[in-house]
Amino acid sequence: MDSIEHLRQLFAYDDWANRRVIVSLKSGGTEKARRILSHILITKQEYFERLYNKDSTGFDFWPDLSLDECSTLARSTAESYEGLLRKFDDEGLGLTAKYKTSEGVPHSNTFRELLTHVLFHSSIHRGNIILTLRENGFEPPKIDYIIYLRETK
Repeated sequence: MDSIEHLRQLFAYDDWANRRVIVSLKSGGTEKARRILSHILITKQEYFERLYNKDSTGFDFWPDLSLDECSTLARSTAESYEGLLRKFDDEGLGLTAKYKTSEGVPHSNTFRELLTHVLFHSSIHRGNIILTLRENGFEPPKIDYIIYLRETK
């Protein structure tokens, strides 16, 4: 499998996992878990915009979104990344994006690097959500990648 196809599959998994978290939080969860989910989704959106040279100076990566807003944002960002990855081939992953961080610091990274970061960032913070749910007596959703593969293949 080539890199672009692998990234398409990983972004489909990322969407699946985010939606499972949303469904779980609608059944019960904590404010902290919802805030972490908000952070995951707004960051995913902002990094999509950074691919197109967005200046993120002053951007708030910790908004207080409702679960309905999270659901809408999850859907729209998944569609954005799916559309982007449909247009790309492996060569396109080497393109460089220039952007500014929330502190206004200029950086540049390849699309491959930024896309990989988005996936790892989401995974790290979904782990925080799972831990928060467990610590507060809630049964977290099963969002392991292997479960995704078993259920979708």
